[in-house]
Amino acid sequence: MDNACHFSPDRRHRYSLVHRWNPLFGDRLILWIGLNPSTADESQLDPTLTRIAAFSKREGFDGFWMANLFGLRTPYPEEMMQDPDPVGPENDAALLAAAERCEKIVAAWGVSGVHQARAEAVARLFAGRELWCLGTTQDGHPRHPLYVAAKQPLVRWAPAARPVDG
Repeated sequence: MDNACHFSPDRRHRYSLVHRWNPLFGDRLILWIGLNPSTADESQLDPTLTRIAAFSKREGFDGFWMANLFGLRTPYPEEMMQDPDPVGPENDAALLAAAERCEKIVAAWGVSGVHQARAEAVARLFAGRELWCLGTTQDGHPRHPLYVAAKQPLVRWAPAARPVDG
């Protein structure tokens, strides 16, 4: 496995991870925006990214580009929320670069995106772009990939709005 990753120099923040099933064939990528990176790196996917790979294959893509609201690497969201700089200095630029390269953008951060109003800020970065999700929580947050059925379709998502079939 060879995942192309963009880390901060100290590897505390991961700004992107690109995973392709066969790097020699196909160039269609889908962007997933999660809450924050966990343990995945150049040589391994974590459980969330394994699930995202399955959804991405199902949707007909050749690979996925993983980015996050917060760049800080930790498997514990509580730890991320206590950090003085959970976003990281290169995160917004990495999100915009990923969106330029990918055909579809999927919001997938769950309820904790409200921390530091980060979900709202990132949604503003993509104003005018179609956003998708795997359904929403009761309060309209895009659901996390680990907490939906494998058959859950992608639906359009707008901040503070209910999804519509698409």
